[in-house]
Amino acid sequence: MEYSLEFSQRLLDAAKSFIDKDKIDDETGRAVLYLSLLSCEISLKALLEKAGYTTKELKIRSHDFSGLIKDLCFCDLEGTSIAGSKPHTGAELLAQVVDPNIRNGTVGALLSCEEQGASKYPNEIRYGELVRHFPPMLMLDCASKVCEWGKDNIAIIKKRPA
Repeated sequence: MEYSLEFSQRLLDAAKSFIDKDKIDDETGRAVLYLSLLSCEISLKALLEKAGYTTKELKIRSHDFSGLIKDLCFCDLEGTSIAGSKPHTGAELLAQVVDPNIRNGTVGALLSCEEQGASKYPNEIRYGELVRHFPPMLMLDCASKVCEWGKDNIAIIKKRPA
């Protein structure tokens, strides 16, 4: 497999190693934010690859969270349906609450923030003087949630037949 949840976890570990509980300066915050978003991307691609998407399809998506999320919504979680109902889907990841203290603090809302004017991942996070995004620690928590959900569901995720 091209993409790995283990690598995603290592990115999270690296991001956590930068954190000084007393203070996170701007450049450290930028590094934590970048690694967190990269971890989300790798987690989503690992899930989609396991579900049946080809490496070529995933590379075409590049760093496009909205496209990766769209693909995830066309995946089912096998063995999760109750008689007479549809199976759970990959879209359930998007509803995972990252921070209950903020309005719509879900994985889906946090990963869709570019549509609301946040700095575009990856270039506007890596370069430039001003980063407009959710706080790095919130995105680190989001990436942790995405990776954990991935670990819990990677064995049962399948691309819905066309």
